[in-house]
Amino acid sequence: MKHWLKHLQGRFVFKLLAPPLLTATLVALAGCQTKPAPPEVPKTFIYDMQQALSYSIATANTGKQVGVVRLRVTLDRHSAPIACKALRAPPSHDLSLPADIPRSDFKALASLVEAQCWVTIYPIVPDALYDENNTVEIVAPLIVNLPAAQAPGSARWVANAQREYLWQHLLRDEPVTSIGNAAVYYQANAQGKVEGCLVQLYQHPLRPDDFRLDGQLQARLNNRCMALDLSRMPGFSPDMHGVAKGSSKMEYAPWRVGRP
Repeated sequence: MKHWLKHLQGRFVFKLLAPPLLTATLVALAGCQTKPAPPEVPKTFIYDMQQALSYSIATANTGKQVGVVRLRVTLDRHSAPIACKALRAPPSHDLSLPADIPRSDFKALASLVEAQCWVTIYPIVPDALYDENNTVEIVAPLIVNLPAAQAPGSARWVANAQREYLWQHLLRDEPVTSIGNAAVYYQANAQGKVEGCLVQLYQHPLRPDDFRLDGQLQARLNNRCMALDLSRMPGFSPDMHGVAKGSSKMEYAPWRVGRP
């Protein structure tokens, strides 16, 4: 792979060429810059940005999505999003997708990309990229190809829908002061009453230094989990013994609080 980065007054466009088949990464970053990246900008930052956006969109609670969007995201000094806007990408970027695959409605795709932009956990922005206002604008053309495996009822759709259900009932309105992951392990009876739950908090791979083990948050999440009615959770299905076991992982950060 080759990487390009152009930086101009706090705004830059970056490019990460991906393999023709996008089934593994689901989201590819495209661009049109040809100048080599400045030495002070680590190539790992470009890669980490791709991975952050790829994971965020791939785990969205949505069906099949195919298309190209030009995402403009502004990050503050804490590498948190303060502006997200999805625009139409140049027609040439659409050529990266197979011609025989139907494209999604642009407004729906743009709405999805913007929503996920606001809840993505981004890598730390290198100091050299910030402007005089301590912000940086990133323009990332996204080639989105969420496969049919994302369709309602599929295993991937169920996993994403369950993650969304647990986020809404456990973490959405919880005040958090650090960045990390929450893993939820649960066991419920046939009626959906939770009989056992364990919530573990751990570092986010892109922001390990911003994690703080919060015992009070962990206790609140455990208590909330024990009070859940999982019979309302998508894909809830007890086994032949009337027991439902499962787990899910959620990312959390201060800017995600209060968002879907």
